[in-house]
Amino acid sequence: MSGDDEWLFWMEGQPRPTNQNDMKWALEYVVDPDYLKVMGTPLRSGRFFMTQDDENSPPVMLVDDVFARQYFGSENPVGKRLFLDALDGKAVEIIGVVGHVKQWGLDTDDTEQLRAQLYFPFMQLPDKIMAQAPFGMRVVLRTRGRGAGMADAVRRSLQQMNSEQVIYGAQTMDEIISSSIANRKFSMVLLGSFAALALLLSMIGIHGVISYLVGQQTREIGIRIALGAQRRDVFRLVLGDGAKMALLGIGIGIFAAFGLTRMMADMLYGISATDPLTFACVALALILVALAACYIPARRAMRVDPLVALRYE
Repeated sequence: MSGDDEWLFWMEGQPRPTNQNDMKWALEYVVDPDYLKVMGTPLRSGRFFMTQDDENSPPVMLVDDVFARQYFGSENPVGKRLFLDALDGKAVEIIGVVGHVKQWGLDTDDTEQLRAQLYFPFMQLPDKIMAQAPFGMRVVLRTRGRGAGMADAVRRSLQQMNSEQVIYGAQTMDEIISSSIANRKFSMVLLGSFAALALLLSMIGIHGVISYLVGQQTREIGIRIALGAQRRDVFRLVLGDGAKMALLGIGIGIFAAFGLTRMMADMLYGISATDPLTFACVALALILVALAACYIPARRAMRVDPLVALRYE
């Protein structure tokens, strides 16, 4: 869940490439049998690792569905073999296909070129690679409820077992996910704040314009009422003027947004820049805001006294 490592390989039935530049690449994860189950990684076909997949059994591996599509197409890769350069060209059998993990982040993984992934059992690593392993190991725990206090509990248990072992860099999955989209989240919060401010200013502006128009039409409104117009008709008239103004602005805004939102497509996650549902919801919200801004001027116009209005200059 941090950093990355790659292994080189070539397909069964093909000669070993003369140099590493001609070999194929895949992201590589060395794991224990229960890792994929703990992470909730789905099994597409075949089987997971078992404790029997150790140094005394033939080498095996798992690949993700991106790897399977890229190198095997519609063919099932289970039972096929690859040759791994890290194992000095030893043949390794594919025993299963699992779901893809977004190594490069929730919002950028689909744009990366190297996405194919393979998993190799820790107990089958050659001794020479074991000796090169860093002085540390990452452990994943699945808990019931929130796991904020789990690190302390594990730390206490580990101290009782061996006081020379320490735990460091503990993170919850929520923290890892939040960190992966932190920059985009900050940008969206900032843009959202400016959008909320713009909405407030537009509401104040519409209210001011409609109030001004009602003041300018006070005499006309008084004449309408004196000639028999119902006050609810005056209310609808003022709201209608505000709605026409809002619909004109929303139409221009949507037309401009279809072009401008493409510029911020890279900042979005889980939604397209021209999502029709989002546009419809925003348009509806803007109409409601405009009508709310027109409500007070419309109520004031509805209460105009015809006698006062006829003397109004």
